[in-house]
Amino acid sequence: MDKYFLLFAIVLLSIVAHAQDQKTLVATGDKYYGKKDYKNALAAYLAAQDLNPDDAAVNFKIGLTYLYSETKSKAASYISKAYRLNPAVNPDIDYHLGIAFQNTNEFQKAIEHFENFKKKKANLSSIVDEKIAECHIADSLSQNELNVIIENLGAVNTPYSDYSPIISADGNTLIFTSNRTDDPAKAKANQNFEDIFFTTKQGNTWAAPKPISPNINIKYNDAAASLSPDGKTLFLYYEEGEGDIYTSTLTGDQWSKPEPLNKNINTAMFWETCASVTADGKKLFFASNRPGGIGELDLYVSQLDGKGEWGKAVNLGPVINTPENEDSPYIHHDGVTLYFSSDGHPRLGNSDIFVTEFVNNKWKKPENMGYPLNSWEYDGFFTLSPDKKKGYFSTAKEGGLGDADIYSITFLEPKYKVKPKPEVVAAVQKAAEEKVKTEIPKSEEFIDASIQAKKEQKVVTLLKGRVIDESNAAPLGAVISLVDNATNKVMAKINANPLTGEFELIIPHGGNYGVATEKAGYLFNSINFALPEFAEYQEIDTHIIMVKAEVGSKVVLKNIFFDIGKADLKTESVAEVENIRELLITNPNLKVQINGHTDNSGNAASNKALSLKRASSVVTYLEAHGIAADRVTAKGYGSERPIVSNDDETGGREINRRTEIEIIE
Repeated sequence: MDKYFLLFAIVLLSIVAHAQDQKTLVATGDKYYGKKDYKNALAAYLAAQDLNPDDAAVNFKIGLTYLYSETKSKAASYISKAYRLNPAVNPDIDYHLGIAFQNTNEFQKAIEHFENFKKKKANLSSIVDEKIAECHIADSLSQNELNVIIENLGAVNTPYSDYSPIISADGNTLIFTSNRTDDPAKAKANQNFEDIFFTTKQGNTWAAPKPISPNINIKYNDAAASLSPDGKTLFLYYEEGEGDIYTSTLTGDQWSKPEPLNKNINTAMFWETCASVTADGKKLFFASNRPGGIGELDLYVSQLDGKGEWGKAVNLGPVINTPENEDSPYIHHDGVTLYFSSDGHPRLGNSDIFVTEFVNNKWKKPENMGYPLNSWEYDGFFTLSPDKKKGYFSTAKEGGLGDADIYSITFLEPKYKVKPKPEVVAAVQKAAEEKVKTEIPKSEEFIDASIQAKKEQKVVTLLKGRVIDESNAAPLGAVISLVDNATNKVMAKINANPLTGEFELIIPHGGNYGVATEKAGYLFNSINFALPEFAEYQEIDTHIIMVKAEVGSKVVLKNIFFDIGKADLKTESVAEVENIRELLITNPNLKVQINGHTDNSGNAASNKALSLKRASSVVTYLEAHGIAADRVTAKGYGSERPIVSNDDETGGREINRRTEIEIIE
C-alpha cells in the first residue's frame, strides 16, 4: 500500500512541477511582451507550449506575439488553434484572428471573423468595417497580380529601418535614410537617430553604404528627400523645430551645411516631411500638416518664381488628399505622374503606394498601384526610372532584414500576370492535392521523416556553408531544396540565413539526390549527390555560388542525366528540367539557350552531334510542357569548350561532359 502511495505522490509532484514550469515560462513571456520585447516573449511562450501544446491561452499569446514579429503569417495557425480549443479564451479573439488571416491572404476567413467581432462589439463597428473593406480591396487587387520582380537590396539593408531611396539620374548612386547603429545601448534606448547614407553601383551590386557627410548628418534625425537632376542639390528633412525641409549642395566631393527653404515651404509650428523636385527643378512637391489642409499630412506644390525663390504652397486638393495621411511624394521625370503613399485612400493594409496624373490642368483620381508592390504593411517612398521599368521603395515585408527595408521592383509586360483558365486551375488543384506532402511554399521549411531516421543511423552527409553572390561574395538568403531524382520527390526545403547566407542540409545516403538553390533574380544553382547506402557520416563545407540572371550568365545543370552515347533524358532529370521551366515561367522576358558539351573522347563530329541532341532533348521537354519555342534554343559544342583538361577521367573528362543553361536575351 505504501509503495503505491509513494508512486502516486511522485507522479503528483511531477505534474505540479510541470505546471509550475509552464506558469513560470508564461509569466516570463508576459514580462517581455509588456516591454515590447517580442523576440524573447515568443521564445518563452513557445517553450511553455512545448509543455502543454493544447493550452488555448498560450497558443493565443504565441499568435498575438507573431502579429508583432517579422513573420506575421505564422500567427493564424496558433490563434486558430486557440479558437478551436476555447473560443472564449479572449473576448477580442475574432478581431485578432481576422488580422491574422489578412496576413495569410485568406480574406474570406478574415471577413467572417471581423463580422463575428462586430456582432459582439457594435461600438467598434467603424474600425471593423475599415478592416473588412481592406479585405475586399486586397482580395480584388490580388486577383490582378502585377507582373513584377521584387528584390530586397540585401547588403544595403540592416536589422534597423532603411528607407527613402533616392536614385541618381544615371542610376549608379543610391542615397537613403537609416537609423542603423553599432551601439546596442542606443538602439535599446531608442537613441539610434536617422542619418543619410549613400552607396554606388559596382557592376550589378551596391557597394557597402557610407554616411553621406558630417556636414549633413546631425545628432538628431535627418532624412533624404529628393535629389536635383544634376545630382548637385539634395533636399532633406531636418529635425529642427517641428521638422523642416532643407537643401545641401555638392561642390567637388563635399556636401555643404544644409540651409532651410523659405517660409512658403517651412512653417514655424508644423511638420514638413518628404519632398520631391521636378526634373526641370521648377516645382517642389512636399508633405505638411500645416493648418488649412484636408487631413493629417497633405501634399502641396510650390513653384520657383523669377527670383529663384519658392512661391506660395498650394494644397493638391481633395482628389489627392484625404482626412488621413498622404506622404512621401515622388514626381516622375515626365513632370505629370505623381506617386505617393496614403493611409486614407482604399488600400490593402497599413499604407499603400498610389499613382495619379496631371491631365487637362487637374489631377486624376489616384489608383492603388496593386499587389504585390503594396502589402499589408507600410509601403512608401517610391521612386521610378525615366522609362518606368525599374523602381525602388521601402516596406516592412515579411522575410526582410530589418524593421523596414529598401527593395527594387522591375515592371514586366504584360502589366498583370495572366490568370489561367478554370480547367487549368482545376487540374493544378488536383495535382497539388496529390502532392501536398511534397509541394510546399518556398518560404516554409520542410524535412521528410525518412531523413531523420537516416540521421539517427548516421548514414547521412551534412552539407553546410554559405550561399553567396558570384560577383561580390555577398551573402544571400535563398531556398534550398533536396530532391530524390529517382522519384522526383522533394525531400527537404530549407532557407539560407538572409543576413549570413549560412545553411545546413542533411542528405541521406543510398540514393541519387539533387540540391537546387533558388533566389529571385538569379539562375538556380544545381548540385548532385549519389552516395552508397552505408557510406560513413561526413560533413562537407562549401559555398553555393549564385549567378545573377542577366544576358551571358550561365550555370552547369548537375542533375541532367543521359545514358552513355544516348540523348534521351533519363527520368532522374525531370526535377532539374522542371526547375528550368519554373525559371522561365517566373521570368517571362527571359530567353535561354541549353548548351551541350562532351569530353574529347571519340570522334569530334559525333561528339558535337551528340551534344546537340542532348541539349535538344531538354528543349523538347520544355516546349512540350508549355514553354514557347522562341524562348529556348539548343546548341551543341561537342568538346570545343572544355572547362578543365581532358587528361584524366574524374578531374577532367567527367567535368567537361555537361549540360548548361545560358541566358541569351
